[in-house]
Amino acid sequence: MKVQKIWSVIGVLMLAFASLNVSAQASVASPHQVVEKVTTDLLAEVKKSAELLKSDPDQYFADIEKILEVVVDFEFIAKNVMGVYWQKATPAQQAQFVKVFKRGMVKTYAKGMANYADLKIEVLPAEGEVAEYGKVTVMQKVTAADGINRVAYTMGRRNEPNAKWQLINVVLDGVNLGLTFRSQFAQLVKEHEGNLDASIAAW
Repeated sequence: MKVQKIWSVIGVLMLAFASLNVSAQASVASPHQVVEKVTTDLLAEVKKSAELLKSDPDQYFADIEKILEVVVDFEFIAKNVMGVYWQKATPAQQAQFVKVFKRGMVKTYAKGMANYADLKIEVLPAEGEVAEYGKVTVMQKVTAADGINRVAYTMGRRNEPNAKWQLINVVLDGVNLGLTFRSQFAQLVKEHEGNLDASIAAW
């Protein structure tokens, strides 16, 4: 069974991260600055690119993937989604799941983003001092026609030269999507009697 329903949720949440393009020469932006910038830039990007989905969807998906690769640590998230099965998987299976996971996120996000141009997004100020690396939570309030959602973005930055803050998890109104995805993958493995290739293909 495909996991399209949960992808529709993550597609909406990824609106805040769609148009980050930090200059390599600029100083490293804080996680809150990252979210502030993409929130400001997003609506213009949505309005500019939405029609391309109809005229040239493959190009549209490719453009969105290039943007998301900057701000989403796909490999980190995919590794955590596989959980204990990551170590059991071969390098080829690991690479395939990262590819499938990324493709699912990009396509669902790309198809959904044009429908959410009227979102009101507010980044809440940081509480206390923000670390220079490691993990930091950025809180956000997202107001749409159907209500208000409170979103906690887990941003991660490695203690390495030129490392940037990237999205590694999302908690929506108390629901941890990383753990939800992990549970879904474990269920797929169970349904396919431990066959990782089949489980990855079914994602």
